[in-house]
Amino acid sequence: MAAGCRSAAAWVAAATAIALAGCGGGHSSTTTTTTTTLADRQATPQRSELDPPASVPDRATGPARAEARRVINAWLRALRHGEVERAAHYFALPSKFQNATPVLTVHTEAERIAVNLSLPCGAKAREMGGAGAYTIVTFELTKRPGGDCGTGVGNTARGAIRVERRHIKEWYRLPDKPGGQQQAPPELDGPAA
Repeated sequence: MAAGCRSAAAWVAAATAIALAGCGGGHSSTTTTTTTTLADRQATPQRSELDPPASVPDRATGPARAEARRVINAWLRALRHGEVERAAHYFALPSKFQNATPVLTVHTEAERIAVNLSLPCGAKAREMGGAGAYTIVTFELTKRPGGDCGTGVGNTARGAIRVERRHIKEWYRLPDKPGGQQQAPPELDGPAA
C-alpha cells in the first residue's frame, strides 16, 4: 500500500477513534439537572453522532435519477473489481462520508482513497430509489480484490448517496431498515487492519 494510502487510512481510523473518545464526556464545573420522563425518551429517539444527519432521508419516495444511477453503478463496479483509486475518483472534493462513524469531510485525494479503502467489501446495487437530492441504495455485499469482506458477503447494507455533477458529494450509511437504528458494520474475518 502506498504511503499516501496508509496515511489516509490512518486519518479515517484516527477521526473515528477521536470521535468515539469524545463520547465519554468530560468534567464540568457546572451541574445541570434535567428531568426526563420515560414518555419523553420514547417520544424523542436519541440521535448518535454515528447516525446520518437528521436531514438525510432513510427511504425512497420515487425513482432514482438516471445520472445518479449511472455514477453509483460505475463507482460500485470499480470498487467491486478492486480498483480503489478509480472508485475514489467518483467522490467529489470536498465530499461528506459516514459509515457508522461521525460524518467525515473528505478534502484530499488521499482521504477519498482512504474512505474507499475503509469499505472492505465490494457491492452491487440491489435497489435504488430517489428521495429529493439523494438516492437510497440497498447494496448486496460482495468480495473485492484487496478487501476482506469475510462473512459480510451476501449480506445487504443501505446508503443515502447524493450525486452532483457526476460525482458523489455525500455518502451516508443508513440503518438496515427504514426508521431503524444505525448498526455497526458486520465483524470481519481476519486480522484487523
